Amino acid sequence: MPLNRATLIRISTIDRCLQNHHRRWTINDLIDACTDALAEYEGRICPISRRTFQNDLALMRSDRLGYNAPIVVRDNKYYEYEDPDYSITHLPLNDEGLDALNSALDILRQLQCFPQLASSIDTISKLNEQISRHTGSNPPAMDMEHVHDYRGAQFIGIIYDAVRKHQTIIIEYQSFKAQQPEALTVYPYLLKEYRNRWFLIAEKASNRTPKVNIFALDRIHCVKIDKEHPFRKCVAFDAEHFFDDTIGVTRQIGDKAKRVVVKIDRQQAPYVESKPFHKSQKVEQRLHDGSILLSLKVVINNELERLILGYGGHAEVMAPPEFRAKVAESISRASSNYGLRPEE
Repeated sequence: MPLNRATLIRISTIDRCLQNHHRRWTINDLIDACTDALAEYEGRICPISRRTFQNDLALMRSDRLGYNAPIVVRDNKYYEYEDPDYSITHLPLNDEGLDALNSALDILRQLQCFPQLASSIDTISKLNEQISRHTGSNPPAMDMEHVHDYRGAQFIGIIYDAVRKHQTIIIEYQSFKAQQPEALTVYPYLLKEYRNRWFLIAEKASNRTPKVNIFALDRIHCVKIDKEHPFRKCVAFDAEHFFDDTIGVTRQIGDKAKRVVVKIDRQQAPYVESKPFHKSQKVEQRLHDGSILLSLKVVINNELERLILGYGGHAEVMAPPEFRAKVAESISRASSNYGLRPEE
């Protein structure tokens, strides 16, 4: 049986599930996870059969790819790794498996013009890089950004399931301003990642008007399913498009995108053009000194301000006036921190 893309995605999904020790995995849970993973990558739902799943388990348990995965079944029901630290990404493949992986990656690279395959290409590239590191066959070719021991990562699995299954949850949440965590009943709508930090987009059950609340996962202490309160959907929230005109995660229902014009100097212009602030970015004018005027159609929020401030004197907000004034005030406060203090 060739190691095709679908097999690779299913195996990596099973491995990712079995590494999550915060829930117990039945055969139906794992089949559902594989089906969802393939649906995400292929853009269509094609349920995985039990026979296919059993073949994947046999492949992982075998020596064909060098995995010898210690998959066991507890209580005749729950699948797990006998060694809790085991992962297929921690072990080198044999020559056949490595060749098959490289071949699959080469095929996927030919299809990278399809956006729905981007995550698959990225996942397999990371796996291939880890294999090279462990075998020592090649020096590292990628250095991937990650947050070590990120707090809240253990809740991603249960929250993801709650979002997908439309389940109400209770979270113990402690904001940076609060002295103690607070138990909140919420309706989870979306998990969103921004700059290596995860956020839950949800609505508090206590909200009297339609409003989304943003909860950073690293501020969550506990998550549990609430079986007493039925899930309530917010008709004003569209998970697929809610953040289309937003940089970051800070926005509310009803927020409108505005035209923001920013001047970027000659030194930074090539970098901003090669990596746009937002997909709506357009170059409105190229000035004689090599600088550019670019426009964005975005919600004005803290993340946008921080992004522009990160360019220091290389960026200048030209419009709208109220946003220009806000950025100027931030720069003024920052400048005062470096001012000379009069001698006492």
